[in-house]
Amino acid sequence: MSVWAYLAATLGVGVGACVRFSLGWLDRPKTFPWPTILANLLGSALLGAVLALSDGGALSPGATFALGTGVAGGLSTFSSLAVDALVLWRDGRRTAATAYLAGTLVLGLASAAAGFAVADALA
Repeated sequence: MSVWAYLAATLGVGVGACVRFSLGWLDRPKTFPWPTILANLLGSALLGAVLALSDGGALSPGATFALGTGVAGGLSTFSSLAVDALVLWRDGRRTAATAYLAGTLVLGLASAAAGFAVADALA
């Protein structure tokens, strides 16, 4: 892979992280980790789409790396998911913490599948 692909991925991480940070303003004051869920679902959908486009030959390996590892990786966040769940649990909101984790997993898989299906149909 070229140095340009690595630079594009680095820029992509920055773009994804900025989008994720911006989503945090959707829920002020923070009552439930909706921004983290949204960021992870968008990242999953994007990664599913990138996989479909890559499998179909519409994306080069460098573009796949830049969009998948870069943008989708910068957008989605396991660490925030873990901390949000821990805070919900610590605050006695155990049902919410469990639903948050299970919902994120199920919806994340569905989001990745939807992203893949849409991109596959369009490619």
